[in-house]
Amino acid sequence: MHVLVTGGARGIGAATCRLAGARGWDVTVNYLGDEVAAEAAAAAVRAAGGRAIIARGDVGVEADVIALFDAAEAAFGPLGGV
Repeated sequence: MHVLVTGGARGIGAATCRLAGARGWDVTVNYLGDEVAAEAAAAAVRAAGGRAIIARGDVGVEADVIALFDAAEAAFGPLGGV
């Protein structure tokens, strides 16, 4: 399974990323401003057994959302959830 977690760098989003990684899922960690936190969330996914990338984008901007989906699918194929 492959999921895109918006706001995945911190808080509930980061916890969701870790849980998905522990289940062996591929995770695209979306962030807007804190690349270091996004990398930490992605590292936690990898440590838990999943694969992860980070993708910067503002979910309030249509072009950014399209780019997020494109990056996610280029890395791991079709999404199973957002």
